[in-house]
Amino acid sequence: MQNNAHDEALIRRSPVMAGIFYPDTPAGVRGSMHRFYELNGLQRSGTGPDCKPLVLIVPHAVWDLSGPLLARAFSLVKERQIDQVVLLGPLHASTKEGIYVSDSDCFETPLGDIWVHKAKVDELLSCATVFELNDIPHLSEHSLEVLLPWIFDTLPNVPIIPLLVGTVKTGHIHALSRALEVCFAGELDRTLFIATTNLSAHYDDAEAFEQGRRFLDLLQNGDGDQILSLTQQGKITACGASAVAALLNCRFWDSSSGPKPHILGQASSRGLWEEEDKSVHYAALCIGL
Repeated sequence: MQNNAHDEALIRRSPVMAGIFYPDTPAGVRGSMHRFYELNGLQRSGTGPDCKPLVLIVPHAVWDLSGPLLARAFSLVKERQIDQVVLLGPLHASTKEGIYVSDSDCFETPLGDIWVHKAKVDELLSCATVFELNDIPHLSEHSLEVLLPWIFDTLPNVPIIPLLVGTVKTGHIHALSRALEVCFAGELDRTLFIATTNLSAHYDDAEAFEQGRRFLDLLQNGDGDQILSLTQQGKITACGASAVAALLNCRFWDSSSGPKPHILGQASSRGLWEEEDKSVHYAALCIGL
């Protein structure tokens, strides 16, 4: 009875996109993952590019589009001993600007529950007033959810720190960068950061390609300030750009060289939707230790 009472008191974030963006059964999830790994000639560990990831930058689209890229990224994860995963994603539906930290105790997936690192959440909240402890934005947002089965599969029992970035204000993004430094700079050897973004929004092919190319060039250069500036100007409209900018601006790397993202793969939705002249572009990247 005591365990049941404890379970009932837990705050659980339930999936909203299972069965829509990705399968909603354990067999379906694992079967899809196996197919995506095979498409890439990969296994769950050790056969991808030579990058021991500190940061993964990955898309958050339906798995039929993003799955092969997610497989390439997560095939690298088991090369490291990881104790915690920091997740940064965009907030698609909000009229209020802010950075939202989840108050949930765990996030449910078709494979099982992933626990939230509550101590690290509290530590982040103490670092900057820009953070808001608020589960409501997390309940309907899909950007982090589509990644969770991959995290459960490759890093079982590893807790997450889930953040939704719903702002492009320079002060907010710089405060996020500094808070991440304070909380994690001394723990990089056991921390994995995952930022999720697409390369472009849903535009006609030419505009989507140009925006994707521009964003990818800046990602390869590790230029967080320029990414943020162009996002503020509307020249980059990718969902997740400001979160990636915050991560790139963290002082985790040699100041003379900065972060050096490695492209793992690219994809496009071209021809897969009813509007054949419109598309979204995607990529997966790794930044090594």
